[in-house]
Amino acid sequence: MFTLGSETLDVQEVRLQLESSLTPLLEKEPARISMAVRTLDGVSLFDWHVQRAMPSASLIKVPMLLCLLEEVAKGRVSLDDVRALPDSNRAGGTGILSQLPGVQALSLRELAHLMIVLSDNVATNALIDVLGMDRINQWCRQAGLAYTELQRHMMDAQARAQGKDNWTSAADACTTLLYLLQSPVLPEALRQEGLQMLADQRERGHFAAILPADVELAHKTGSLPGLRHDAGIMTVGKRSVVLAVLADGFTDARTSSTLYGGEGAAVLSKLAATVADVLRA
Repeated sequence: MFTLGSETLDVQEVRLQLESSLTPLLEKEPARISMAVRTLDGVSLFDWHVQRAMPSASLIKVPMLLCLLEEVAKGRVSLDDVRALPDSNRAGGTGILSQLPGVQALSLRELAHLMIVLSDNVATNALIDVLGMDRINQWCRQAGLAYTELQRHMMDAQARAQGKDNWTSAADACTTLLYLLQSPVLPEALRQEGLQMLADQRERGHFAAILPADVELAHKTGSLPGLRHDAGIMTVGKRSVVLAVLADGFTDARTSSTLYGGEGAAVLSKLAATVADVLRA
């Protein structure tokens, strides 16, 4: 089970350490980066262009998860409800269901796990259809996400060609995770289930790539060609923070043409490791 740190941070001291450690790294990076670090009660520890709206990639899946859990908490759906999956035209990209046409139906719990743990786009699109795009966006507004909006299904090239995309910001990514920790609507069992899905994240090439084994991370990554995002809750010993890094404009061959690795992933891993070093100090 994912552990949340119990130690109250010395906000002023941690803020100074983060600014002195992170600012030189960010100033020399030619890519466009937004970064936010927060205490578990939402106090700002570090801000770097946090209000900049950027294509969300798979970070949009975290607000979707929270919307789903709230619908469950309100009795409108059950995580045990089963939904049929399409026989064909399954979205590609990340995940596994596009390669498993024999899987014809899954529960909402299973779809949510696949959406978060494997970033499965077929599962994500199924949950968009269950919840409704309007309800998801309504949840985002209710949660105070100023720059987050779902405008299209995953891998919908036609919608993207029409100018529709999914959006978020580093500030909103942190606000979403804080909502998971603090929402009075969610009973503790659902809160822990959502947190554990994030802790079971299989994409370990961004924040998690060079973190020591004793650092715990509950997070969600997002990738597009030229773009690398990650947002999560990090625990080092008895200290925890919420952090998000959104970055695009990478031009190296690997980052600019694939969803994995490259200089973009290396930048995110270095930033996360720097935050972990400050928490360990």
